[in-house]
Amino acid sequence: MAKEKPKKKTENKFTKSQVLASKRFTNKDLINAILKDDRMYTLKEVEKIINDYLKRKVK
Repeated sequence: MAKEKPKKKTENKFTKSQVLASKRFTNKDLINAILKDDRMYTLKEVEKIINDYLKRKVK
């Protein structure tokens, strides 16, 4: 009997337009400015990108 490999739980990925349409994120202007059109993001990635952007130092 072969052992089954544990299945990795993959996170769903979303386009920029799907993230903009969601009710989870309210700062649509910021999301529109910092996310790229041709890329897919997990919700964790979007949260990290937003937090990193908001915490950056002003030059």
